[in-house]
Amino acid sequence: MITIHNLSKDIGKKHILKHINLTINKGDAIALVGPNGAGKSTLIDCLLGNKKLTSGDIDGQQLILDHTKTSVLYQQTYFTPNMKVYQIIELFQNLYPNALTKEEIKAITLFDDALLNTEAEKISGGQKRILDVALTLIGRPEFIILDEPTVGMDTSTRRRFYDLIKTLKAEGKTILFTSHYIEEVESLSDRIVVLHKGEIIRDSTPRALREESTQKQIVLPKKYENVTKQISDIAFSKIEGEYIVIHTSLVDEVIKVWIDQQISFEHVEITNESLLDRVFKVVEEERHETV
Repeated sequence: MITIHNLSKDIGKKHILKHINLTINKGDAIALVGPNGAGKSTLIDCLLGNKKLTSGDIDGQQLILDHTKTSVLYQQTYFTPNMKVYQIIELFQNLYPNALTKEEIKAITLFDDALLNTEAEKISGGQKRILDVALTLIGRPEFIILDEPTVGMDTSTRRRFYDLIKTLKAEGKTILFTSHYIEEVESLSDRIVVLHKGEIIRDSTPRALREESTQKQIVLPKKYENVTKQISDIAFSKIEGEYIVIHTSLVDEVIKVWIDQQISFEHVEITNESLLDRVFKVVEEERHETV
């Protein structure tokens, strides 16, 4: 459907994207994830033709540039001032030959007639976002790009959005989305593409990434701070509130040291930490990508 060949993008002397190779098959649901500055937004802009490639090419871009077949939900929501919700919906319906009906839009948004008659700028942030989603789908696109789609949604709206995406997947729609919610990525995607410093470092399934657990995370009470000095050469530790959080791939050696020191394991917690966990810890700290 869409194939990216050796795509690179430089801005000035900075290499934003480096030799990206990616195939998007019909019916794929792909989560594009990575920390701040990884290049996610730039890659989407390159796909959409908003940024000129430094090198490489994209097969299938004619489908992306056809607004009746591809639709995009951007991070920011903007509505024309003084326009009511129903007027915006009608405006978008007139742009497509086989647009969603008013009833289909209401099924997505759950808006009643009072909300439909409200100025779009006056509805809540979560309501604006689900309206944005409905407008993205109004032309019945084949390829859907969603950039941080659930930002601003409350829990119930987000759950409804998840159900909507699962329905679109069942209909065979192709979806590419970014997200900083790990549960969203794991439950909605068939593939996860991890970008880091402008390069794809993984293209795999959620299960395969979850099982890639080379690291362990150990959490123990802050009162054991002194014992962490004895493992500083085999583990990284930091204090978070009343606890010490330790990351290591040599958990057996850490435990051996602590057994020798007669440390009580009653309040020690040890969990697997996958690549996906590590990516989303960084994403949580750096929510908004500027590249």
